[in-house]
Amino acid sequence: MNFVIIKKGSVEVKLDRNELVEVSPTPDGVVFNFKQGLQLNLIDTNMPIYTKDIMKNAADGFTSASGNLVFNLVDYNKPAMIDAT
Repeated sequence: MNFVIIKKGSVEVKLDRNELVEVSPTPDGVVFNFKQGLQLNLIDTNMPIYTKDIMKNAADGFTSASGNLVFNLVDYNKPAMIDAT
Protein backbone atom coordinates (compact mmCIF):
# COMPACT_ATOMS: atom_id res chain seq x y z
CA MET A 1 0.00 0.00 0.00
CA ASN A 2 1.26 3.46 -0.87
CA PHE A 3 0.80 6.46 1.38
CA VAL A 4 0.83 10.23 1.14
CA ILE A 5 2.95 11.61 3.96
CA ILE A 6 2.88 15.30 4.88
CA LYS A 7 5.67 16.46 7.19
CA LYS A 8 6.21 19.76 8.95
CA GLY A 9 8.74 19.75 11.76
CA SER A 10 7.83 17.00 14.24
CA VAL A 11 4.28 16.64 12.85
CA GLU A 12 3.61 13.88 10.31
CA VAL A 13 0.26 13.09 8.66
CA LYS A 14 0.05 9.73 6.86
CA LEU A 15 -2.94 8.59 4.79
CA ASP A 16 -3.59 6.09 2.02
CA ARG A 17 -2.44 7.68 -1.22
CA ASN A 18 -5.76 6.95 -2.90
CA GLU A 19 -7.42 9.34 -0.44
CA LEU A 20 -5.61 12.40 -1.86
CA VAL A 21 -7.85 14.24 -4.33
CA GLU A 22 -5.73 17.31 -5.07
CA VAL A 23 -3.20 19.80 -3.83
CA SER A 24 -4.27 23.40 -4.40
CA PRO A 25 -2.03 26.45 -4.05
CA THR A 26 -3.59 29.39 -2.21
CA PRO A 27 -2.36 32.97 -1.83
CA ASP A 28 -1.20 32.25 1.73
CA GLY A 29 -0.10 28.59 1.47
CA VAL A 30 -1.46 25.31 0.15
CA VAL A 31 -4.51 23.08 0.72
CA PHE A 32 -4.47 19.28 0.60
CA ASN A 33 -7.95 17.97 -0.30
CA PHE A 34 -8.81 14.39 0.58
CA LYS A 35 -11.84 12.18 0.01
CA GLN A 36 -14.69 12.38 2.53
CA GLY A 37 -14.34 16.19 2.57
CA LEU A 38 -11.16 16.26 4.68
CA GLN A 39 -8.89 19.26 4.08
CA LEU A 40 -5.48 20.11 5.45
CA ASN A 41 -4.84 23.83 5.09
CA LEU A 42 -1.24 24.99 5.49
CA ILE A 43 -0.80 28.71 6.02
CA ASP A 44 2.72 29.82 5.16
CA THR A 45 2.88 33.33 3.75
CA ASN A 46 6.60 32.92 3.01
CA MET A 47 6.16 29.85 0.77
CA PRO A 48 7.32 30.66 -2.78
CA ILE A 49 4.98 30.10 -5.73
CA TYR A 50 7.39 27.60 -7.30
CA THR A 51 7.22 25.44 -4.15
CA LYS A 52 3.43 25.37 -4.34
CA ASP A 53 3.65 24.44 -8.03
CA ILE A 54 6.06 21.57 -7.32
CA MET A 55 3.65 20.13 -4.74
CA LYS A 56 0.66 20.46 -7.07
CA ASN A 57 2.53 18.89 -9.99
CA ALA A 58 3.79 16.03 -7.81
CA ALA A 59 0.26 15.22 -6.68
CA ASP A 60 -1.06 15.43 -10.25
CA GLY A 61 1.84 13.69 -11.97
CA PHE A 62 2.72 10.79 -9.72
CA THR A 63 -0.69 9.20 -9.27
CA SER A 64 0.40 5.80 -10.59
CA ALA A 65 4.03 5.74 -9.44
CA SER A 66 4.84 3.11 -6.86
CA GLY A 67 6.07 4.40 -3.54
CA ASN A 68 5.01 6.89 -0.93
CA LEU A 69 4.41 10.50 -1.97
CA VAL A 70 6.16 12.59 0.68
CA PHE A 71 5.58 16.32 1.13
CA ASN A 72 8.21 18.07 3.26
CA LEU A 73 6.70 21.46 4.06
CA VAL A 74 9.93 22.79 5.57
CA ASP A 75 12.10 22.29 2.46
CA TYR A 76 11.04 24.89 -0.13
CA ASN A 77 13.53 23.60 -2.72
CA LYS A 78 12.51 19.93 -2.56
CA PRO A 79 9.01 19.90 -1.11
CA ALA A 80 7.84 16.65 -2.74
CA MET A 81 9.41 13.29 -3.50
CA ILE A 82 8.59 9.65 -4.10
CA ASP A 83 9.94 7.33 -1.40
CA ALA A 84 10.18 3.85 -2.95
CA THR A 85 11.01 2.07 0.32
